[in-house]
Amino acid sequence: MRLIAAIVVLTLIAIGVGAVAGLHLVATAERVVDARNNVTPPAAASSYAGSARLRKLSPIVTNLAAPVNNWARIEASMVTESLNDEEAGILAAHISEDIVAYLRSASVAQFEGARGLQHLRDDLTERANIRSSGKVRELIIETLVIQ
Repeated sequence: MRLIAAIVVLTLIAIGVGAVAGLHLVATAERVVDARNNVTPPAAASSYAGSARLRKLSPIVTNLAAPVNNWARIEASMVTESLNDEEAGILAAHISEDIVAYLRSASVAQFEGARGLQHLRDDLTERANIRSSGKVRELIIETLVIQ
């Protein structure tokens, strides 16, 4: 009889300790979840300086070198450093001329696939950077249609 009483007492103590430990674990988990929900994510860092501006170029339509009947229409924007509107307008016109000259010497095969588009973007960005003496950081191709 004493053995059964001891087992019952130990069982009740184990149930009590388990219940207290479970409640403590639940409370700790709720605090951790609340702390994670209240944390605001850090702002995404821009790869551009505070003075960088996006300037849209006018759409460019020109024929390609090969095949003769193909035409290309490109819409692009340039990321520039601090330029006033007059300088930016003049620079945009010169860069548009460079894009026309480049496209007139290119064939459709050069623009096929993702790699061709990446090469086009890199070449046009390099030309714009050279033309602007480093004031254009990037040329972003928004649309390219070849017909």
